[in-house]
Amino acid sequence: MEFKYFFINTLKIEEQGLDIGFDLYCPGHLIWLAVIAAAMVIITGYYIKQNEEKQTSIKKFFAITILCSEILKDSILIAIGAPMKGYLPLHLCGLAIFAMLWDAFSKNRRISGQMLAYAFLPGALSALLFCNWTEYPFFNFMCIHSFVFHGWIVIYVVMLYAAGEIRADYRGLWTTAGILAVCAVPIYILNVLIDENYLFLNEASEGSPLVFLWNVFGTRFGAPGYIASFAVLLLTVFHVLYLVYRCINKIKENNIKKEESTVESAVEI
Repeated sequence: MEFKYFFINTLKIEEQGLDIGFDLYCPGHLIWLAVIAAAMVIITGYYIKQNEEKQTSIKKFFAITILCSEILKDSILIAIGAPMKGYLPLHLCGLAIFAMLWDAFSKNRRISGQMLAYAFLPGALSALLFCNWTEYPFFNFMCIHSFVFHGWIVIYVVMLYAAGEIRADYRGLWTTAGILAVCAVPIYILNVLIDENYLFLNEASEGSPLVFLWNVFGTRFGAPGYIASFAVLLLTVFHVLYLVYRCINKIKENNIKKEESTVESAVEI
C-alpha cells in the first residue's frame, strides 16, 4: 500500500499518466463485493430482530451517515484541489441520499420506498458491479468511499425490504420512472452547459452495459437514440425487478401460510 496515492484525484492521475487503478472483478474487487454482501446479511439480520423504535434509529443513522460521508468526501476533494463540478450529488446514487433522508425522517414513505426499490437499489448494485472509479488504487480515499457509499445504499434498501417496510408494486414502478424522467430533463441540460455526464445521460459509463447501448444506438442516432434506448433499458429492468419482488412476496406469503397451518395443527393436537 502506497500512502502517496491515498488522496490523489483523477485530474492528477491523468496529468501524470499514472496506471495505478484496478480491473473489474480482480481479486480486490471481488473481496470488496464479498465484504459488502457479508455486512448486508449481518446488518439485515440484526435489523429485522429490533423493535420499531430501534429500527427507526437505525434508519436515521444510515441516512445521516451517508449525508455526512458525502460532505466529508466533498471537503477532502476541495482540499486536494479536485475539479468539483463533476462531484455534485446528481448521479442516481447521489440522489439516493435525499431519498434515504426522506425515508428515514418522514411518515409518508411510500414514494421513497418505491424509488429505493426500483431505482436506487439496482443503481447502487450496478455501480458496485461496474465501478467507474477503477482509475483509483484500492488504497485510495475515493475508492474506499465509493465502495462503502454504494454498499451503504444496498444494505439500507435490503434491510428495509427484508423487514417488510418496502412493498414494491406496479404503480410504484411507473411513479419511479416518471420521477426519474422529470429529473433527467434539467440534469441533461446542466450536463450540456457544464460539459458533465450526470446520470450517464450524455454518454455511457466505461465498463458498464450502457457502452453497448451507446455503440449500437448512440453512434447511429446520436444522443436521442442513446437516451431512448437507455429509457427502454430502465423500464425493462424495472419490470424484471417487479417480477422478482412479486416472486419473493409470494414465497414469503406461502411461508407464512405454512407456519400458520403448522401452528393450527399443533393447537388441534
